[in-house]
Amino acid sequence: MSSHDASPLDITDHLGPVSYVAVEFPDGRADAAGFAALRDLVDRGLVIVLDLEFIRRGEDGALVTVPAASLDLGADLSAFAGTDAGLLDRDDLELVAGSLGGDAVMAVLVYEDLTLQPVLGAWAASGARLVAEGAVDPVELDLALGDDTLTP
Repeated sequence: MSSHDASPLDITDHLGPVSYVAVEFPDGRADAAGFAALRDLVDRGLVIVLDLEFIRRGEDGALVTVPAASLDLGADLSAFAGTDAGLLDRDDLELVAGSLGGDAVMAVLVYEDLTLQPVLGAWAASGARLVAEGAVDPVELDLALGDDTLTP
């Protein structure tokens, strides 16, 4: 498990864990259920969408950021209008896009996970201080648990 050690932080003045996912829709279409589930998490206050960008390869092979409204993803994306904050730069997008090609569209979602905020708030109220946090690499976790199904 890797973590980012830091000096103690005021838990009440702290973001929840921020992560990203990149999802490829090979034919350029996505089932609306995934976006509805994301909207539900947002509505319930469990996540905050910090950035949601859609990318595809242009005719010249370069990555192109595509406005959500111009896509036919089989879902109403109006709830996410204006969430393309540009937090990821061109190098970040190239890294996650990999072999994206053809008619594929990729959604790259940067989100803040708020599920632990009540726990952290309760601990802060009793004087606790957050001293470290970090992401766990899923491949490392898989290896530590002895399950190599995710290992490349």
